[in-house]
Amino acid sequence: ILVGTKVAIARIKKHPLKRALRCSKLTLAALEATLRIYASAHRLPERLPVLALLTRSEADIRAACERVRPLFARFAGERFAVRIEGCASQIGSGSLPVERLPSAAVVLAPASAKGAGRALEALAQRLRALPVPVVGRIGDNALWLDCRTLLPADEVTLAAQLG
Repeated sequence: ILVGTKVAIARIKKHPLKRALRCSKLTLAALEATLRIYASAHRLPERLPVLALLTRSEADIRAACERVRPLFARFAGERFAVRIEGCASQIGSGSLPVERLPSAAVVLAPASAKGAGRALEALAQRLRALPVPVVGRIGDNALWLDCRTLLPADEVTLAAQLG
């Protein structure tokens, strides 16, 4: 979709790359279907999973953290203290690189400062090596697992993997 002055659009229409960069019929069909969903506004979060995750309440995310915290505590063992903290989810990289939404995370911090960095890396590696990898970020001497995109089906998978 191009937006601009008539002069700018006319220049683009004459450019040789215009033909190579035009949208395919498949792209246009997908765009049309997406725009129809937005235009209907009927049960929009149910029909667009990304929108549902972006509009998820902090309380709902915190409740998910509460449910999975014991799983991570068992998996990490006594060498880690496991708590729930508020955090900010990054919602985009290319399109919205600095935008953040309030969220909650399960935070796993080494109980001992000695060897904390190695312990965090080892725990992160164990989680990434699971059949369905669990990926977090290390910051403030802890492993942070933001639960914004954790769905109920994912909680079942986690229980089976971390059990």
